[in-house]
Amino acid sequence: MKKYLLLIGVVLLLVSSVSAQVYTTGQTDSVTISGKVTDFSGQAIGGALIMIKGDDFSQFVDTTYSDRTGQYSLLVKKGKYSELAAVRMEDYSKTKLEFWAYNIPAYTKLNIDIRYDRLEVYGVNIFQVQGAYPGYTIYFRPMSLTRFATADMTSEIIDIAPPANMMDINVIINGESVKINSIQRVEEFAGKQKMYAYLIQTDLGKPTDAKYNEFQIIIEDKENGDKGEAIYFMDKVKYE
Repeated sequence: MKKYLLLIGVVLLLVSSVSAQVYTTGQTDSVTISGKVTDFSGQAIGGALIMIKGDDFSQFVDTTYSDRTGQYSLLVKKGKYSELAAVRMEDYSKTKLEFWAYNIPAYTKLNIDIRYDRLEVYGVNIFQVQGAYPGYTIYFRPMSLTRFATADMTSEIIDIAPPANMMDINVIINGESVKINSIQRVEEFAGKQKMYAYLIQTDLGKPTDAKYNEFQIIIEDKENGDKGEAIYFMDKVKYE
């Protein structure tokens, strides 16, 4: 059942073979998303495919590649985008997995620095429970490439996520690490099989004047050293 981990990779291979949509609207209708692509040692990753999507998960609005220094730039129509993904295609499922950023607020020039390696932090959702302890609940599915290589893909649960006691989790909100108050492993339905995901609860962090909160979820599998990161943007106010 290798398809559950590699499904997104197949989609990426398809999209990389077609031309990206190009916007021809005026400059006031467009905004630049840019940054640098590196691994966790700070080494630049050139030739990484960066893709941004709207509400339709299967449709990529625009794509570009990082240059030899890891720099990339996307010019997109102003608006909110559901995901930004990055991977160098020749590395995917061999030496690295993917990077994901979610809920992209592309209303003004935006910098998203990308770090990815052998662990994918996928399916991130963040919310607050009304009337509960003042904090954030974060859902994510960590997938380790090392664990995938030895997993039994025919079992009822595809076990490629680090156990809770084997994960080093760092949640950074607006540039500051926050306390993680609880962690719970859950079974995510994946068709005929299941995969492990996690729910964690964190403190709120310090307030800022920004229109959105920026979350970094950084995971390390302490058993094998696989690392990964995802970014999530949460609106604080509605945009005009």
